[in-house]
Amino acid sequence: MFQNWKWISFGVGVVVGAVAASLVSSRPTFIRDGASTVLSHGLNAKRKIQGLAAAARENVDDLVAEADQKLQDRQAQASAKE
Repeated sequence: MFQNWKWISFGVGVVVGAVAASLVSSRPTFIRDGASTVLSHGLNAKRKIQGLAAAARENVDDLVAEADQKLQDRQAQASAKE
């Protein structure tokens, strides 16, 4: 049963992709303008997400460095007491 749905979904995807490709290849201005607008918003979102990921990575790196420093301090105190 589910195998049939998989193939039907695949077929629908192929048909939709073919129709989209033919519309884009004919390049009416409204489709081209719409596609470029959608792509520009997608690129903008990608850049924002990359910026957030870089900031998050920097924060994690700072946190790991602080934890490592605290570990070294505790080890130094423990060895000084011995």
